[in-house]
Amino acid sequence: MSEPSLLSSENGEKFQFDKNYYEEEKFEKISFQQLRLNDVEFFKCEFNGVVLTKTVLNSCRFEKCTFKNCDLSLAKINNSSFLDVTFESCKLIGIDWTKISQPFKVDFMKCKLNDSIFFNMDFRSTGIISCEVHNVDFEQANLSKANLNSSDFLNSTFSNTNLSKADLTDAKNYRINPNNNIIKQAKFSLPEAISLLDSWNLEIK
Repeated sequence: MSEPSLLSSENGEKFQFDKNYYEEEKFEKISFQQLRLNDVEFFKCEFNGVVLTKTVLNSCRFEKCTFKNCDLSLAKINNSSFLDVTFESCKLIGIDWTKISQPFKVDFMKCKLNDSIFFNMDFRSTGIISCEVHNVDFEQANLSKANLNSSDFLNSTFSNTNLSKADLTDAKNYRINPNNNIIKQAKFSLPEAISLLDSWNLEIK
C-alpha cells in the first residue's frame, strides 16, 4: 500500500488523503493543480465543483462515481480505471484516455472534451450527450451503440471507426466518410447527415 498523497492547492493550502480507499464520500469545491495521486480507490464517491487540472493519477480506480461541474483538463490518467463513472457539465480538455486501464465504462453529459484522444478505444454503448467534442481523435475506436446525441464534433477525426448502431441524432459538425468507417444502422439527423455524402463529390440541389 502506498503512502497517503499530500496535495497542494494554488494558494499553498495542504490537503492530505490519509487512506487509500474511499467509499460513498463527497468531495466538494476543492481546487488543486498538478497534484499526484497514487493507488487510491474511490467507490460510489461524488465529486462536485472539484478542480484537478494537470492532475497525475497513477493506478487509481474510480467505480460508480459521479463528477459534476469539475475540471480535470490536462490530467494524466496512467493505468487508472473508470467503471460506471458519470461526468456531467465537466471540463475534460486535452486528456489522452488511451493511457487508462481496461475495461472502461463512462458517460459524458454536457461536458467539454476538446483536444482529447480516444484512439483505438472500446467505447461501446458509451454516452457522449450534448457535449463539445472539438479536435478529438476517434480513429479506430469502437463506438458501436454509443449515444452521441446532440454533441458537436467540430474537426474531430473518424477513421476506421465503428459507429454501427450509434445514435448521432441532432449531432453536428461531424465529418464521417462512409467508405472508411462502419455506420451500419447508425442514426443521423438532417441536415447534418448530408455531410456523409461529401466523400462522393456529389452535387445536391
